[in-house]
Amino acid sequence: MYTVRLSKLLLEIKEALFQIQGLPCTEALIRNLPKADIHVHLPGTISPQTAWHLGERHGFLSWQHSCWGDSRLLSPHNPHKKYSEIFLNFEELRYDSHPDLSLLHYHIVPQDFSSFDRIMATVQGHRFPPGGIQTEEDISLILQAYLHHCLEDNIFYTEVQQNIRLAHTIYPHLPPHKARERFYQLLAHFQQLFSQYGVILHFLNCFNKTQVSGLSTTSQERAIEAALWLKETQESFPGLFVGLQSAGLESCPGASPSFLSQGYYLAYEHGFGCEAHAGEGIGFQYLHDTLHELPVQRIAHGFQAIENLSTIQAIKESQITLVMSPVINLILGARIYHYHNKQKVGKTFIHHLDAHPIFHLFRDYGLNIALSSDNPHMGGVSLCTAMLLLAGIQPVNINPLSIQAAQASPLQLHELITLMIHAITSAFASEDIKLQFLTRLKEFISELIVSSKFSLR
Repeated sequence: MYTVRLSKLLLEIKEALFQIQGLPCTEALIRNLPKADIHVHLPGTISPQTAWHLGERHGFLSWQHSCWGDSRLLSPHNPHKKYSEIFLNFEELRYDSHPDLSLLHYHIVPQDFSSFDRIMATVQGHRFPPGGIQTEEDISLILQAYLHHCLEDNIFYTEVQQNIRLAHTIYPHLPPHKARERFYQLLAHFQQLFSQYGVILHFLNCFNKTQVSGLSTTSQERAIEAALWLKETQESFPGLFVGLQSAGLESCPGASPSFLSQGYYLAYEHGFGCEAHAGEGIGFQYLHDTLHELPVQRIAHGFQAIENLSTIQAIKESQITLVMSPVINLILGARIYHYHNKQKVGKTFIHHLDAHPIFHLFRDYGLNIALSSDNPHMGGVSLCTAMLLLAGIQPVNINPLSIQAAQASPLQLHELITLMIHAITSAFASEDIKLQFLTRLKEFISELIVSSKFSLR
């Protein structure tokens, strides 16, 4: 439920939005729109260029004998043998002592989530150490790059997800609880730095619910552990971590929401926001189970809700927000299943943005949908680029896996603004932060109204 102040401001914005319906949507307007990106994976902010620098920093890539060598092997448990395998076109650049890293691309196979997950595991490093991230200097490099990204994309509020377990990798010589304490200090420093530039930064603790986590513990134990670590941050760094998240293939053993419920309820009872990845892999049933088993306020992706009207209705009645990232869904093989007598009888891959369920779920069913970047530099695109594509505007050279802009019925400007409203109202943030962002949005809309009236004179 919204407070009186928030409800009043939302009503004023709704009335203002009505006045700009039909206003042409341009690239300049989208770039200038104040944005909130509430679903961002920390390793997903690592560009191929930054990944190269991390590899060079830790000896996985080294210039020797007139070429870039990659002889240092990764862990035998790592899905890659060599760090260079994460790049699609490493061989094209290896003989240049000063390669143009803007040409570098990740080796993500279209419609293959596993290829994406393997790269994330290698770059992130904590599943099968050593990997790309090994020190606090690496975290600093990544977060400084992400701050630049936020300023470039006009993002004023963001929630970044990362497994707190990474602390044990970057501070291996400290006892685990001391390592986590140092990690919180590091992240708190960057929270302050972001704030100095006008960007509000929060974190979610994102644990892996599958066996590929590389741990011997069960998903139930990892969920509880993740919640306890959140409680730990609350005591020493309140307002740094604001929520719990779980990720991983829905089809894996241990991924069932019922195994995660104890950890989620523990986090919920301590006042943390709860979000879960669901409805992006094996069909609506996993999403349905998540809605009934976990105290979530948000679902990451959830586009397979379109398969089942009862699930759509459950989402609407519970006022849960679907935080969607259509572009990366297409790249990683989004599919919709078909059913007969409640049994799967087929599936359809989504190859074009026009076919993504976001349009129907948002427009026809009126679900509360927010747009996010998810993994802006690792297989996905920035939030700004995603908005351009959904608005039918084709950016130049967005991705080696070229995604075409929506054509059938692209989103209008007032709809894109509505997605941002949903993002900030469902953010795991204080009312003051929400009021601050919504006021900025209202001012943006008011300026549009004034300029549009002036242009009609």
